[in-house]
Amino acid sequence: MTHVLRAQARIVAITRIAVPGVLAMAAFVVLTGLAPAVLFGQHQDPHTVLEGGATVAAVTAMLLGALQTAGDLQNGMSRALLLVEPRRLRVLGAQLLVSLALGAGVGAAAALLAGSTLAVLGRPGLPAASIVAVGLGTAVAASLCGLLGAAAGVLLRNAALAACVIVLWSYAAEPFLSTLSYSFYVYLPGGARESLVGHVSAHHYIPPPLAGGLILAGYACAAALAAALTFTRRDLA
Repeated sequence: MTHVLRAQARIVAITRIAVPGVLAMAAFVVLTGLAPAVLFGQHQDPHTVLEGGATVAAVTAMLLGALQTAGDLQNGMSRALLLVEPRRLRVLGAQLLVSLALGAGVGAAAALLAGSTLAVLGRPGLPAASIVAVGLGTAVAASLCGLLGAAAGVLLRNAALAACVIVLWSYAAEPFLSTLSYSFYVYLPGGARESLVGHVSAHHYIPPPLAGGLILAGYACAAALAAALTFTRRDLA
């Protein structure tokens, strides 16, 4: 298993997806935090900056995971790995674990950038313990979203399709569903992510962070199980 993990990590390192994706995420987090203050003199609420960073990190992690696994299936890299390790579950496990770790790194980077943006603006506005808690929630949410995205890539097998589905779900479908029934939305992946980073609302019930983490972990595990069943039974040719 170790040699498969190393091989999969090398594949991620040499592809042209991870680095541009992380850089784009970093630029977006910083700009969304700084632009309103620099251009319009409007300082955003600290929770808005931190939660915005968490959202971008989660979507970035999903995209990176999906593009990696779907890309490996499309370009034959998965078949090449199976020549080294014929047990499909081990190959898939390595892909999912690498996406999980990559997501954690993306989340940690986004949390650090969002916190640094608040510091630059001179408006932290939150106790250090709260900022750390949101940062940890962001890292956990992004890691689970990375796993979720990787599983989606295996299920869809097409990198472009997987990217479209993730973006449309995250930025169109979930926000629309939240307007219809927020009590239903909080149990979707996006709502669970908001719970995990300590989202506060005066009008809606928000489950505690632990509950949000468990809900998101449940989605990730279900997706991983579906990916395992698909990967072991489907012809990769």
